[in-house]
Amino acid sequence: MLLNTEPVSRKRAISLTPLIDVVFILLLFFMLSSTFIQWRQIDVSAATESTSDTAEKRIVTLLSDEGQYRLDGKSYSMLDSKLTAELIKQDPSALYLIEVKSGIKTQTMIDLLDAFKQAGAKSVSLSGVN
Repeated sequence: MLLNTEPVSRKRAISLTPLIDVVFILLLFFMLSSTFIQWRQIDVSAATESTSDTAEKRIVTLLSDEGQYRLDGKSYSMLDSKLTAELIKQDPSALYLIEVKSGIKTQTMIDLLDAFKQAGAKSVSLSGVN
């Protein structure tokens, strides 16, 4: 009977630790070097006593998530940017106080603020939630 004296060849296991390290470093690199959102800033100021004395206050009530709002007792849509611009052109120096009905999304309120600023309103402020 012959003995097998050849050394037993072991398969070397591939270590996954360096691969995980490289993938983690690549993930960090791409997360830190990428920009996903373009940020914009809208200036919103609270109404103070000094601004309320000098400017006429016009209350704008945001009625629905579809962009319906009421100004001077009439309903308008913020989708009609030309009409909004005409309304602002009548009195651009007035203080527009935006009053929001409860249940309206924050994005709709921001869109209305932006629409009034784009139309040329000099002072736009938030009044509160009804």
